[in-house]
Amino acid sequence: KNPALRMTFALAIVIFIFRTLEAYFGYAPYGATKSLGMYVTYYLFPGEILFDAKTSMPLKATRKDIIKNFSRLFRAVIVNSLLYSFMSHFDYTPFGKEIRHYLHPKHLGNCFFIALYFQQNLEFIDAVASAMSNAISGIKTAKMMDSPVLKSKSIAEFWGRRWNYLVHCVLKRGVYKPTRKYRSATFASFVVFLASGLIHEFLSYTVSVYHHMEVPADSIYKPNYIRLGSNLAFFVWAFAVSSIERALGGFSSMGISPRAVPFFVVMTSLPFAFWFVEPYFQGRFLWENEGIVFTIIKMD
Repeated sequence: KNPALRMTFALAIVIFIFRTLEAYFGYAPYGATKSLGMYVTYYLFPGEILFDAKTSMPLKATRKDIIKNFSRLFRAVIVNSLLYSFMSHFDYTPFGKEIRHYLHPKHLGNCFFIALYFQQNLEFIDAVASAMSNAISGIKTAKMMDSPVLKSKSIAEFWGRRWNYLVHCVLKRGVYKPTRKYRSATFASFVVFLASGLIHEFLSYTVSVYHHMEVPADSIYKPNYIRLGSNLAFFVWAFAVSSIERALGGFSSMGISPRAVPFFVVMTSLPFAFWFVEPYFQGRFLWENEGIVFTIIKMD
């Protein structure tokens, strides 16, 4: 009944589906296809295996890599504990609940902390998976999250290299490349964002519908009401702003200071982050997820 566990299992199903698609269309990494044993390992592995460019063999996780991943796990626990404790105190809306104007500073503040919450939540999951899989198997994996909210220099970098790199890779091989073979790059990108939206509809449905609980009476989120489709709308919007950025030549061509670029990248989607997060509020995912780390909870 725990929504965090259901989310984990649902995400594993999604990864398996797209790895099956990449195998069907012939776009699985060459190193993964060198033997049946290697492919089974690749297919079941909870991360993006890194292969040597020359030998196509999986890179070995060194002692330094393993220590680094366990250090990252320790930091993720500390950061998530502090973030969960802070946000839980305000029912995950630190700037107030009765705010629905997309460009209102308080709404943007709430959305920023929610974006940071999901970034750190995925960072924690990645740190656990990397630390355990590297230590047990000795295989090196790519980092799934790389501070997308604070460091992205473009929208393409945000979605392509910094936010959930594992999902980006399986979508690229399982959806983008097969579509690109027959259609334009723009159309293939649209199909990828559409597939990502459908993935998140499935995940939010899994979290929200099967274990729906009433939200606080003063919440902006309506009790016993789940709006499916909002995640899909969010990713269609993300495709739109990504296409506009590409057409304009990126933020650097607009004369924006490099230090300010991450702010503008995040602002392209931050006002609409509410579309993404609403089902997770409905399913009480954020509250139920508090148990995965040490969280200081406000008592009535």
